[in-house]
Amino acid sequence: PPQICSVPMLTRGLHLRRHLRLRLRLSSLSRLSSSSSSSSSSSSAAEEGTVRFRTEADGLVGVVTMNRPEALNAMTVGMGEEFRRTVGSLPEGVRCVVLTGEGRAFSAGGDLDFLEARALDTPYHNTQEMLRFYDRFLCVRDLGVPVISAINGAAVGAGLCLAMATDIRITYDECPLQFPFSKLGLHPGMAATFFLPSVAGYEVASRLLLTGDSINGAQAKQWGMVSETVPDTSLVLERAVEVATSIASNPITGIQTTLATLRRQQNSTHSGLRSALMREADAQASCYATKDLMDCVQTTKAKIASKKKKT
Repeated sequence: PPQICSVPMLTRGLHLRRHLRLRLRLSSLSRLSSSSSSSSSSSSAAEEGTVRFRTEADGLVGVVTMNRPEALNAMTVGMGEEFRRTVGSLPEGVRCVVLTGEGRAFSAGGDLDFLEARALDTPYHNTQEMLRFYDRFLCVRDLGVPVISAINGAAVGAGLCLAMATDIRITYDECPLQFPFSKLGLHPGMAATFFLPSVAGYEVASRLLLTGDSINGAQAKQWGMVSETVPDTSLVLERAVEVATSIASNPITGIQTTLATLRRQQNSTHSGLRSALMREADAQASCYATKDLMDCVQTTKAKIASKKKKT
């Protein structure tokens, strides 16, 4: 006659199968995490040539230029490494820095391939990855000299966030400016929720971050986002260097101590800059797991590809 398994034997069998499934799942997660870390590590090398530096005004003014004009200076991990290295090795004689973009854009913001890759990663790793991404560019806040953004062309998303993190902004009347995060189904990042309300107020920040609408330079000046506009893009860098030269000609101690006080006051508003960055990174990591975001990113990439074919 067939033997009938006892209840204890059935229970041990169930536990064994569950244990094996758990081990397989942990092994799979371990490989995913290892692969993700390896990928992040291999892509973090500085992309030489994506950031250029020169001096003006007999070495008193430094000009840092984001140099990916073919991609509208979209911000990548490699560019971020090069940016941090450039900003961290400025000549001692530089007393003011001008930040600008090569070509027809200041910066189109975060690279779309980078955003797509985040959907394949874990929320925890994405939070850490975004904090590292922010820090590569927000190192401008660690400079002991003023930083002026010469917004020579479209500043979008993280690109506009970077400009908002600098001390002074100059652009031209018709320059396109946009925080399109909400249109992508993504929480703002790169300290947008910190600097925009600090500079332009809660009302302006709420409207621009929630609608994702584009405005021009003239509107941005009216709303207090930039201090000055010029009639044409060709005049932006020249005017920014003029203002930087004026600042750099003043005694350095007074400039540095005043700047430190202004930044300290700004950084301590609300719950502080670091707290805002942690919140943004965590919220963005949650958004990366949604289908809405990936659909929007793929639609945007398709539109860009279609425009390239027409040209």
